[in-house]
Amino acid sequence: MHTLNLSLLRERFIIHDPKTDKGKQNKAVIALSNRIALDLTNEAGNLNELFIIRTQNMHSCTRLASKIIQSFQQSGPLLTRHMDYDWKVTWDSVVNDYEYAFNTERWVAIYHEGHVIFETGERHPLLDVIEKCDANNGREYEDSILLAEDAFQKTGKTVKIEYDGNVALVVNLKALEGRCAIILRGADKTTTFNFSAASTKDKALSFVQTIGAAAAFLEGMQLAFMVGMNNVKIQMGIIERHSREEKQNREAKKRLSRLSTEITNLEDNFNVAYRPEKPDFQKTLIEAEKLAHGMFTARN
Repeated sequence: MHTLNLSLLRERFIIHDPKTDKGKQNKAVIALSNRIALDLTNEAGNLNELFIIRTQNMHSCTRLASKIIQSFQQSGPLLTRHMDYDWKVTWDSVVNDYEYAFNTERWVAIYHEGHVIFETGERHPLLDVIEKCDANNGREYEDSILLAEDAFQKTGKTVKIEYDGNVALVVNLKALEGRCAIILRGADKTTTFNFSAASTKDKALSFVQTIGAAAAFLEGMQLAFMVGMNNVKIQMGIIERHSREEKQNREAKKRLSRLSTEITNLEDNFNVAYRPEKPDFQKTLIEAEKLAHGMFTARN
């Protein structure tokens, strides 16, 4: 694999039923997902396999893609091996201890040619319909939403689907260098930055480690914001001492330290540069604390 290009999408589907929506409020159903279309090609540039990865959160989607890429680089196509590829082992390696302990809503679905080949956890069934339509579509991905509406119509159910999709990560990697652009959308602002990584004279660029660092930034920025908000909630007694929430906040701080180490390891192994600047988890945490102070003080 000499090159790799992928994008991570944050998606929201709003499903309206005109019959039940009429004259009523808040009847729409919302389906959320993060999606990566992973094209795996051999060194000649031929497409060997295409997998669609959907997960409940961004960093898990990104990490799962990196694990699949790693296996493809080491052993070639996944679906034609003598021994079946163990998707569960791969997924379990993605779910870290913090995620396992505190994110009970995690889920994953991997698709090939519109069919689910691995799944765990609960997701909205609309996502399966979308992937089936996309596999048979041959056009732009967003056209699959209209096809999904038609599919529901054929079963006697009329629905209208609104779609909101935003790119959260763009990865462009080559043998010697690569670039990751990350777009983080918060309640009040959007933060965009990118980092480049290049081989050194001693070490070729690792696709897996580069994508892993991108996942660490995605996870770390969200965790830092949560920790900052919760620090203030603990100080104000909104979160009780010795509660599950306090324990989660304590473990989140440890997780942030591990994510920082993961990013530092990339910087130690390769030539890494940031533009405009490297995100600072601690700075994000402090900004969240200031925001929380303003919010909760105003309420009181």
